[in-house]
Amino acid sequence: MLRGLSRRPLTWLLAAAAALLPALAASPPAVAAATGSGTACPSIGFVSQPFHPGHNGVDIAADIGTPIHAVGDGEVTISGYVGDYGQWIRIRHPDGRTSEYGHMYRRDVSVGDHVTAGQQIALMGAEGNADGSHLHLRIWGDDSFSYGIDPELYLAEGGITLPCVPGSGPHPRPLVYPAESGRVVAARSADGRLELFAAGADGVHH
Repeated sequence: MLRGLSRRPLTWLLAAAAALLPALAASPPAVAAATGSGTACPSIGFVSQPFHPGHNGVDIAADIGTPIHAVGDGEVTISGYVGDYGQWIRIRHPDGRTSEYGHMYRRDVSVGDHVTAGQQIALMGAEGNADGSHLHLRIWGDDSFSYGIDPELYLAEGGITLPCVPGSGPHPRPLVYPAESGRVVAARSADGRLELFAAGADGVHH
C-alpha cells in the first residue's frame, strides 16, 4: 500500500490510473533519436577516416542503406546532387553552425524542411567520389563555410562519442509534473517507457 494514503484516496488513485493508462499507452512513444534534444548520433558504423588537414570532415563507414540521422535540430538548406559528393544535404542549426552529409544513397528531406535531432534524413551510400559506402559528415562553423569544425569534437560537446548508436545518446529529461498529494503523475521517458507513480504530500514519489 502506498504510504501516507488512506484507503479512500488509494481507491481513487487506482481508478484514476486505470483511466489514464489507455490514453497514455495509445499516444505515440517519444523517440530518443528524434526529440530535438540538441545533439544526436548521425549513424552506426566505424570511423574510416577522421578529421585532419586535407580532410574537412569525418567518414563513418557502414553498409549501403544504413540510416543517417540529423545531428541536431535545424532547417534543410541544401538537398540535392553534385558530382564529387553524390547526393548531399546541409542543415543549418540554431547555433549558427551547419552540418553537412555526403555520398548518400537516398535523401529523405527537402530544402525548407525543419528536422529534429536524431530524425532520419537519408540512407548511406557510395555516390560521387567514394571508395565505399560511408557518410562524410562535415560541421561548418558559420555561414561563410570557410572553416570546418572537427565533427567528433562537435558531437562530443553534446555527449556523443563515435562510434555511436542512434537513439542511445543523451536523452532529454522526462516530463516533470507538480507533486500533489494523492495525484497520479505520469510521464513518458525519452526512450518511450511510461512512468506512472503517485506523489505524496511530502513530494516523495511512492
